[in-house]
Amino acid sequence: MLAIKWLHRLLTVTLLLVVIGYAWMNFSPSNPIHPLKRTYQVNHNTWLYMTEQNSGGATVPVAWRYYLSNQLSGDDSDIARQLSTATPIVVGYGTITDIQMDDKNVISVTYSGKVLSLSDDVTQVRFQIQPH
Repeated sequence: MLAIKWLHRLLTVTLLLVVIGYAWMNFSPSNPIHPLKRTYQVNHNTWLYMTEQNSGGATVPVAWRYYLSNQLSGDDSDIARQLSTATPIVVGYGTITDIQMDDKNVISVTYSGKVLSLSDDVTQVRFQIQPH
């Protein structure tokens, strides 16, 4: 009888650990931190940051995430962590080939490649998309 009680306790603790592990794996924050690959100063107070989204394995190409922001401080991992909560202006398989800001603070971006998403949060950004 005593062996059955201990077996029941062991089974209960094991199942509890399985449930806690499942909850921890499935309900953790969903903002992955993509590694910072490049930074570029557009003007004295605007920077372009590029991160790599490589979560698809061998069958999915690398997507690049481009952010416009003021200058962020810290090392590359700190900057990537700060960008993980921001919205990128463009996500795609291509590259920004040119970026300029005029005297009215309108940013012109020339992008070449497949676009996966464009941000609807930005204003005064003019895109030039180059088809393949």
